[in-house]
Amino acid sequence: MKKAVWENKSNGQLCVTIPKDSGIKSGEVVTIKKEKIKTIIYSPIRADLFHYGHLRLLQNANKLGDLHICGILTDEAIKTYAKEPLASLKERVAIISALRCVDMVVIQRSLDPTENLKKIHTQFKNAKIILVYGSNWKKVPGAGYIKKIKGEIVQPPFYKRLSTKNVMSKLIQSYKNGL
Repeated sequence: MKKAVWENKSNGQLCVTIPKDSGIKSGEVVTIKKEKIKTIIYSPIRADLFHYGHLRLLQNANKLGDLHICGILTDEAIKTYAKEPLASLKERVAIISALRCVDMVVIQRSLDPTENLKKIHTQFKNAKIILVYGSNWKKVPGAGYIKKIKGEIVQPPFYKRLSTKNVMSKLIQSYKNGL
């Protein structure tokens, strides 16, 4: 199990949160070792109306490396290419943070993830960064920076059956038919 270390703002202690369903029980002794991160996965996501297509993309991304960082787009970033999300940023972050296939969540303030990718590259100088977008993205934001640092772009197949557009269409049709 990989977990990111975080700082408790009230006392300055470094902490690791272990999920209740991990099999580890209170009072047990665990070993914490600093893992050598060789490959970092970065997957930007809107995560509005989270569905199986989103989950499948994040699960596939997680299999590609040692540390999976998910960038959650702000409302402002989303509005540059799509309608305003239904779920708030706080709600979307909570959903993605709860997933076992994501090690760390960061806020992405632009459609282009380059700002976050630069921070990650600075923190993990010797790690390869893999940028993951669904295959429905013809022009991948951040591709120029990834090529510059000799990273990689991976585009798993887009899951059409449960795309956000299809989910919304089905909901609208169900509503019209009286649920």
